[in-house]
This record gives sequence, structure tokens and C-alpha cells, in this order.
Amino acid sequence: MGVLKFLCDNERSIVCLDPFRMIEDSVACQASLTMPPEDEQIDEQNPDRVFLSAALFELALAALALFLGWAIGPSARAMVPELDLKQLWPLLSDVLLGCAAALPILLFIEIIRRIPWGPIKELERLTDDGMLRTLLQLRPPELIMVSLCAGIGEELLFRGWLMYWIADSLERLGLTGGNDVPLSIWIALVISSLVFGLFHPITKLYIFLAALMGLYFGGLLLLTGNLLVPIAAHATYDALQLILTARNERLETTRKA
Repeated sequence: MGVLKFLCDNERSIVCLDPFRMIEDSVACQASLTMPPEDEQIDEQNPDRVFLSAALFELALAALALFLGWAIGPSARAMVPELDLKQLWPLLSDVLLGCAAALPILLFIEIIRRIPWGPIKELERLTDDGMLRTLLQLRPPELIMVSLCAGIGEELLFRGWLMYWIADSLERLGLTGGNDVPLSIWIALVISSLVFGLFHPITKLYIFLAALMGLYFGGLLLLTGNLLVPIAAHATYDALQLILTARNERLETTRKA
């Protein structure tokens, strides 16, 4: 998500749906780079357009991961089990495990938000009145679809391809560690997580928190050997945060009315 960097236009507000949303910041910032002049933004920023742009952007990351795996290896598909209707329950159980794995992240972020610290309060003030509010107008099924695309695209690219590409590169240099789990994969986990953090360049604290989540998702992959688990965890986290934020925005609007 070479490294994709998303910097918001200096003339516009930095985009952040809530302090620690790991999908909408990069999608909204990317969209702001190509936003039309202000007199055209009203026509451009409609929920259907935002939904389509966000979904296509995240799916493009998945396509990039698959292409890189085909072109230079390793294949991100190697960490995704084959769909076998006779073995449907193991696949479903992995997805459910991933969904449950999102709960510790939600708890962690809720604890972080309660800390009275300037950088955290700064994150809460980083909102965009245009793209953000348009995104929150999406219906829950649409928010779930965007989150699912984010989980698939970002996990295929960062954990499925980048982490193992770095590990393979280190092993070719002779860095294996001699243990059951090579030292190279742990180094690759850290580096790929840092890159994941840099993919969300909102603030320094935001980058740090995103990198921590990258470590968590990567750890899930190493623990289970199944990319479906971090995909489900990532998508569940994003979906719950988006849906809850949209709900809170509607309640706030109703209260003010």
C-alpha cells in the first residue's frame, strides 16, 4: 500500500474518520488528492461515488499483491486455503476466529482514546467535513463491503505478499536464525508493519498505532498460517468502527436538531 504514501492536500483538512480507523483514512486521503475544485465537489462527493471509489481502490491493492506475487514472488495466494465444500467448516471457523480477534483491538483502541494526552486529542480533531460525512452516509451493508475490500486488499498486500517477500529476501542473504521459525520472518513482520503504518500518514501517533495493528495482524497470520484470519479481523474491526461512527454521527445530528 513499493510504498504508497497518501498525503492530503495542504489546502484541505486531513482526513480521519475517528482516531484510529485503519481504512477510511487512507481511502479518504487518496480521494482528496484527486478531488475537483470546491465548486465541483458537491457533485463529485455523493455516497455512491465514494462507495465505488473506496471499494475499487482497496481491490486494486489486492490485484497489486497478486500481480507482484506472480511477477517476483512469493504468491500471496499461498497463504489462503483452497475452497473445498467438503471442508467448509474449517474455513468458516477460521473466519469466525478472525472476527473474534478484532475484539482485543477494539478494546485496546477504546482504552487509548480515554488517555488525556495531547496527540490523542489531536487525532480526534482531525476530521473532514466533506469526504468523511459522505462516507458516513453509506448504509451498513455498504460499509461492511468497503471494510471487507479493505481487509482483503491490505492483508493480501502487506501480510500475504510484502512480509514474505521481505523474509525471502533476508533468507537469500543468509539471515535465517537457525530456529524453527526463521529470524527473517520476525524481521519481516516488523518491517512490513512499519510500512503498513507509513501507509496511514495522518500523524506520527497514527502511524505508530497503525504499525502496532500491522504487528497484530501479522502475528495472527504467523500463528494460524491462514491469511483468512487477519483478513476477517481487519474487515471486522473496520466495519464495526465505521458503523458505530456513522451511528454516533446520526445521533449527534438528531440531538442538535
